[in-house]
This record gives sequence, structure tokens and C-alpha cells, in this order.
Amino acid sequence: MIPEEDAMLAQEGRPARMVAAAWRGWAIVRRHRVILFLTMALCVLAGLLFILMATPDYRATASVEVEDVPAGAAGAGATQRPSTPGDTESLMQTQLEVLRSRALAEDVARELALVGSRTFFDGMGHKRPEQGAGSLSQRQVEQETALKLLQDNLDIDLPGKSRVILISFTSANPVLSARVANSYADSLIRADLKRGFESGVQARRFLLGELDGARQDLERAERDMAVYAARVGGVPADAKDDGDAAAPTPQGSVATRLAQLNAFRAQAAAERIAAQKKWESARLSSVDTLPEVLNNGAMQQLMTQRAEARAELVRQRQFRKDDHPEMREARARLAALEDQANAMANTIRASLKEQYDVAIHGEKQIASEIKDLERQAQVERGRDVQIGIMERQVDTFRLLHDSLLQRYRDMASQAGFQAGRIQPLDRAAVPARPSSPHVGSTMLLASLGGLFLGLLLVGLRHIFDDAVTSAETLGERVGLPMLGAVPVTGDRAQPQEIFSPIASSLLLASVEGLPRSILVTSAQEGEGKSLTLNALARALAALGKKVLLVDADMRRPVQHRLFGLVPAIGISEVMTGQARVEDAVIETGVTGLSVLPCAAVPPNPGELLATPALDGLIDHARERFDTVLIDAPPILGLADAPLLAAKAQATVLVVEWGRNHHGGLRVAVERLRRAGGTIIGGILTKQQGRAHDYDYHRDG
Repeated sequence: MIPEEDAMLAQEGRPARMVAAAWRGWAIVRRHRVILFLTMALCVLAGLLFILMATPDYRATASVEVEDVPAGAAGAGATQRPSTPGDTESLMQTQLEVLRSRALAEDVARELALVGSRTFFDGMGHKRPEQGAGSLSQRQVEQETALKLLQDNLDIDLPGKSRVILISFTSANPVLSARVANSYADSLIRADLKRGFESGVQARRFLLGELDGARQDLERAERDMAVYAARVGGVPADAKDDGDAAAPTPQGSVATRLAQLNAFRAQAAAERIAAQKKWESARLSSVDTLPEVLNNGAMQQLMTQRAEARAELVRQRQFRKDDHPEMREARARLAALEDQANAMANTIRASLKEQYDVAIHGEKQIASEIKDLERQAQVERGRDVQIGIMERQVDTFRLLHDSLLQRYRDMASQAGFQAGRIQPLDRAAVPARPSSPHVGSTMLLASLGGLFLGLLLVGLRHIFDDAVTSAETLGERVGLPMLGAVPVTGDRAQPQEIFSPIASSLLLASVEGLPRSILVTSAQEGEGKSLTLNALARALAALGKKVLLVDADMRRPVQHRLFGLVPAIGISEVMTGQARVEDAVIETGVTGLSVLPCAAVPPNPGELLATPALDGLIDHARERFDTVLIDAPPILGLADAPLLAAKAQATVLVVEWGRNHHGGLRVAVERLRRAGGTIIGGILTKQQGRAHDYDYHRDG
């Protein structure tokens, strides 16, 4: 639960930190507002100078429209593949590259006669080449320069996803700008028409070759079909369909004859079956019982005569004997009639056998003819199939030949007047006003640039500058609280009432109250530490404290002069053992304030401060006084202040307002802390203007 609560607290404190960071940023900008405003003013002034000194440029724009398919292109009426966004983008990019190409620039330069034209070079603000370079002649160098100027000052734009191309050219001459822009548009249209014409010529040549090949294929196919038809005796379908009366037409086809023979065979089979039945019946039955015999007229007559002869014989037998001549005659007649009847019956039965044999022979003959016709039909079917294949091949070659011929005629008819893919839209007019420098955008850019540069300078100054002008900057630079600020007073003693709040704050500087020993120093000389220490000692004495002021700045001692004293002995004599502390301490005339001055200046104060005598001096002073204020030399360049800071209980850093611009303050504080000194705060001296602002409602 504790990590979750910490996360929630951190989340809740984030807005407060952001607000605090914003206030700190605003404070930094506010402190350095002079730099910001000055930078912006200089940038705006630079923008004004640029506008006044810049040569005005004029921009002319022409526009063309790019179509998918040329309006009069050959084959435009045919079904076209629908264009995709990728195809459109590729088409537009292709036209842009054509506009940027060297070939188009050469066409423009040739059309406008720019090579050798002083007006062109003057309008472009470029000196005309007067001599060659290397292996190039003067004219070649001039041509290369003109082409480079054309390409560098050409601007091409595609507004949105349209098919319109804006062609712009910029120069110092408005008429030249319009002429070049229009020339680029015209050259692009001409180049497109030229490419279309050349591609049409190539297409016609290709179609002509394909047409010749198709015609040869058609002739070969027709010739092969005619030869085959003549060889097999068939008639091509196109010859039949022509309705030529002179063409021979067969009386009956094989299929018709085959159908007829099949019908005949069925009839012959029926007749053969009927004849077979009659013959079988005649062969197995008595002759007298055959229907053919019974139904025969002559046979019926013979049978009638035989019956009459048999009846006559029976009648004669009743009256006569067998040997009677009439009986013999009757029997002979009857026998003759019976022989005639038998002979006729046998003849009829033989005719039935003959009919049966004839039916069998006829059926076999028809079957044989059918087989022959079937073989002939099979041959004719193969011939018809082959002729059909050849006819289809002929039709295919004829269709291909006709379509190629029609396409060639269309392209040939439109070759001289077909429209191109690029169509003119707007001509470039001579610009009435210059396009650059643009006053509004230039001033806006200068203002924004000045603001950005000013903020950058403010940030860099804040990062790399140690100058302190307020309590906030003191905390930001070296992380020290400010005990107070002192205005500029020159070399005069500081007013005591200014240091009363500072002295009061020192009473709360540690848990025991007023520190027993306080070192007062500065990063560099001339920051007012001695005057500040003198006034601070007086203020503490005014609060009823017994104060000993030790002038440990044995290189440039000034405390005795501030009190108007002329010491005979001082701290150097005490530390070398030549005098006692009691003998060297002088009353200043201020109640509760004594001073241990520096009389003689030792040759090497650093070595003297490093001796144990300093500890004894401070310990002896602590027994008689409430606090000991030590005036130390500056920190930078000397080792005295770090040695003294290690002996003192607390250290107060005196910082001059607006000084230490190059990191000296940070280095000084770091040296004191590495030496073991405890810095309790800083005093800002020589304050100017209203640099130290205090807003109760904001900070309190």
C-alpha cells in the first residue's frame, strides 16, 4: 500500500511542480527581460534592413492540366483500363521530373534566346560569364550558367490531389518571370505532343508490320484450304454460301442415299422374311394345300377338270369295265390332268423358292451398298472436318487482318491532329507586385526568431552565468539562502539599520542560536565583504552581544581603518607568539564590540593560518565573547579562506549584485564546502534598482 500511496502523492504533486517550474521560468525571463527585448529589437531591425536592402523578386505562375488519355489519341474510344490513384500519382511525378529535366531547360533557353542575353542575367542578378573555363568555351559556360539559373529559380507545385501543375518562375524582372513561366508551360506541351507523335509513328510502323504478317497468314490459309478442297473434291463453305449458280451441286448426298438404302434394306428384309415364310410353308406342306396353288386360276381350272375327269371315270366305271376303251381313255385323261396339276403345283412351289432366293440376294446387295456408302460417308466427314478447321483458321486470320487494318486506318487518320496529354490552363501574367521580400512574413519571422534567440540567450545566461541579483538567483546558482541585501553605498560604512534584520537572522542560524564563530568572505575581491562585516559586527553589538571582530585578511587589512585605529600589534603577532590575545584586542568605542586588528602584514599568511595557533586564538576568544566575526580574504586564488572556513563554526558569503559572470561563485562555494566549511547563507551587496523584489502574495 505504501508504494501506491507514494505514487498517488507524486501524481497529485505533479501539477504543483509544473506550476512552480512555470513560475521559475517566468522569473528567469523577467530578470533577463532586457536581453530578451534587446535581442528581439535587433532581430526586428535586421528584418527591416533586409527588407530595405533586398532586391525585390517577382514571381509569375502558369498552370497546365494533365489528362489520363489524350483527347484525340488513337484508340481513345476503345475500352481503357480504369486508372488507380497510384497510376495518377506516377503520372504527375513523371511530369514533374520532365519539368525539372535539363532537356526542357535547354528548350526554354533556346526558345527565349537566353544564351547571350544580358537582360536575362541582369534579371537573375547574376554576372554574365565573359570567358571560358577549362575545356569549355565562353558560350558553353554561359549556357551552363543559364540552365542552372533556370532550374534553380523554377518552382513546381501540385495543389492538393488535382491534376493541375503550377509552374512558377522568380526573377528580379517581372516580364522575364512571366516569359519564362509561359515558355516552360509551352515547352512541356510541345514535348508531350512530340512524344505522342513519335509514339504514334512507332505504333503505326508496328501495326503495319503486324498487318503484313496477318495478310500473309490469311493468304496462306486460303491457299491451303483451296488446295485441299481441290484434292479431296469438296467445296469450301464460303463457295457454297456465295450462291454461285455456276458452282456444281451434287444430286444426292451420301447421307441421303444412305437413308434411302436403309429404308430399302428394311423393306428388303421384310420381303425376305415374307418369302422365307412362304417357302418354309410350301416346303413343309402338301402342294395341293398351298394357298398359292389354291388361289392360282390355271391350277383351279386344272383341278376342276381333274375333278370332272375323276367323276366321269367313276360314272363310266358303273357301266363299263376297266378294259373298256373309254375307261382307259378316262383314266388316261385323269392321269394327264393329275400330271398337269402336279407339274403346275411344283412350278408354283419352285417360284416360291425362287422368290425367297431373290429376296435374300436383294437384301445382301443392299447391305453391301450400305457398307460402301458408310465408308464413303466416313471419308466425307473427315474431309468436312478438315475443311471446317481450315475455314475457321481462315476466318481467324481474316478477322485479325480486318481489325489491324481498321486500327491502322484510325491511327493514320488521327496522326496529324491528335491532342496531347498536357492541356494549357492559365497563362502567366506579368506580376504587378514583388513576391519577395514579403514584409509581413519577414517581420513575423524576424520577431519569432528574435524571441527564440532571446529565450536561448536568456537560458544560456541563466545556465552559465553566476551573477546574483536576487534571493532566487542566489538559491539557483549555489543553493544558498539570502540573509539580506545591502544597497550601493560606495566606500562609506554601511548604515546599521540595514544590518539589524541580518543580525537578527544570525541569532537563529544554528540550533544553539548565534554561532560562536562566523567567517565572512567573498568569491572575489571588491565585493564589499569588509564593510559588510564591520556593519554586521556593529549590528550584533547593538543587539547586546559581545562581539570580537578578527581581521584575518592579513594581505589587505582594512578593519582598523574603518574604526579609525592605529594598532601596534595584531593577529600576526598573536599567532607567532609575540603577543597575547588580550594585549592585541582593542576596544572600538562601540559597546560590546572589540577588534583584533592586523598590524604587521606577514610574508606568507597562508602558512601562518595553517598553524595550530589559530585554533587557540579562536578558542580563547570564544571564552570571552558571544561570537567571533572573522574577516577573511577572497576565496578565489588564495588558500586563506578555506583554511579559516574549516576552523569557523559558520560561514557567511558576501556576493556583489550582478557580479561573478563566469562561474566564479560556484567554484568559490565548492572550495569552501570541500574544505569543510558550513555556509549558512549569503548577503547581497551593492544592490541596484529594484532587482531584489519580494512579493508577499507570491512567495509568502
